Amino acid sequence: MTTNPNSKAINAVTHFRTPEEENRMASELTTYLSEGDSYFVISKRWFTSWQKYIEPSLGGAPRPRPRPGPIDNNDIIIDDDTTSDDDPQLRRFLVEDEDYVLVPPQFWKTLLEWYNGGPTIRMTLISLFLSDARDDENVTEIRLSRQASIRELYHKVCAKTGVSQEKARIWDYFNMWKVKLLDPLSNESLEESGLLMDQDILLEVDEYSAVNDQQGLVPLEPSASGSGHSLSLEKGLAGLVNLGNTCYMNSALQCLAHTPPILQYFLRDYTDNPPLGISGELAKAFGELLNKLWSSRSNPVTPRFFKTKLDKAAPQFSGHDQHDSHELLISLLARLHEVSGIVNVCQGQCKSTLVCPVCGETSTTYDSFMCLSLPLPSKLKRSISLLSCLEEYLAEEPLGPDNRWFCPECKEKRQANKKLDLWKLPEILVLQLKRFRSSNKQHLVKKIEKFVNFPINDLDLSEYVKNKNDQSYLYELYAVSNHYSGIGGVCHYTAYAKLIDYNKWYHFNDTLVSPLVNESDIKSSAAYLLFYRRRVGSETTKPQSSDEQI
Repeated sequence: MTTNPNSKAINAVTHFRTPEEENRMASELTTYLSEGDSYFVISKRWFTSWQKYIEPSLGGAPRPRPRPGPIDNNDIIIDDDTTSDDDPQLRRFLVEDEDYVLVPPQFWKTLLEWYNGGPTIRMTLISLFLSDARDDENVTEIRLSRQASIRELYHKVCAKTGVSQEKARIWDYFNMWKVKLLDPLSNESLEESGLLMDQDILLEVDEYSAVNDQQGLVPLEPSASGSGHSLSLEKGLAGLVNLGNTCYMNSALQCLAHTPPILQYFLRDYTDNPPLGISGELAKAFGELLNKLWSSRSNPVTPRFFKTKLDKAAPQFSGHDQHDSHELLISLLARLHEVSGIVNVCQGQCKSTLVCPVCGETSTTYDSFMCLSLPLPSKLKRSISLLSCLEEYLAEEPLGPDNRWFCPECKEKRQANKKLDLWKLPEILVLQLKRFRSSNKQHLVKKIEKFVNFPINDLDLSEYVKNKNDQSYLYELYAVSNHYSGIGGVCHYTAYAKLIDYNKWYHFNDTLVSPLVNESDIKSSAAYLLFYRRRVGSETTKPQSSDEQI
């Protein structure tokens, strides 16, 4: 009689599989775990009992070997109300090969068919590349889960190199620079520490580290000035590591990091009341980044953890393509505004008035802004003033033929005239100089390299504000985001920022930070975003003329 291969028959055959057969089949299923692969976690306790069951008998003599029960991972997962059966989470402080083992997908699938049980714990493998300071040509690949802790990283590195944990020092070695020394007792995950796919790390052994540094086996941390001379010990002079075309992000972040009310707000501790949601995670990462920038003196900071949260909250910035510092700034402020009221310091208001050209009917609306985008007047002048750009922005102009307004008096769509007025100015005023113009025919973006002469200490806007109150309309510059065009469309962003407490300006070019000798150097045709703050208590000066020249 022929038996159909139904599930019951398969289970019966599986149940009576001999230890030798399981051993042979398991060896065939073992595959290489590579970067990006999914793998599965099994309790070391259960896995050891299974290994004892399938191991060959010594001398050929049979011996009783009890078959293990169902796969049991309950000793390595969190058992509380914060996790679900569909998404089990590993307990903290576990160590690979001591508390759990990793197996490939087919291996797990076969074991599950043989023994049932669980729960299933699936993860993704990432690679870290370990350089040894004792031998600069020795690079070892270390594979761990993103959720693995720094403590587990130390354990694995030391097990692989034979170095005792008491003598090991592991560095975040991004771009072959010693960016940050990792704490061997830290329970932070690799992801929380900013260690991601293909990250370089460096192993130093204490009795060799000093000698190696002197011999130049590894580069010393760069000085903030980019030269052999270190800057003074004022805080706020840390550079930012370029993660690959992220100079646009670094430029905007340095401007925000030197914005007093935003800095003071985000330097507080978020651990007690962390903000919620994706925007909350971004706000927390932003606060942590500001803390690092203002606590590390002149050591560069790697913003990888912030970048992962930014990519999640604003996917348009994912990857390593070049983007625009203005777009990054607006997107970041909008998401911070979702979880924090502090961004209101950047929020102003414009009054928009539409006038019917036939009957004179008007319509007024009030629009909020976090940045004013000022056009550059199309005059044949090599230089223009900032106020002439503002006047161009506020000038009355007709709506386009495709954007006509329905006049409630005429009961028809009219090509109304639109007039903008400044209604309310914020404490922090950000101005964008619209240096980029698109060509519809060639689909190209051309940069306008005109020099814009902008005030540094006394921007007076009182003439342009229609809703007068007791506030000052006198502003002083404290930061600039610069855009430089290169050959073949390559561009680069830097920033100027002022340490207000010391009345000193500095140039921030990714990791390189240098003092400005002349304040006038801030003014250039590369100026793109201008950051002003209100001068409280200052006397209002006479308004500058719109044709102000150099």
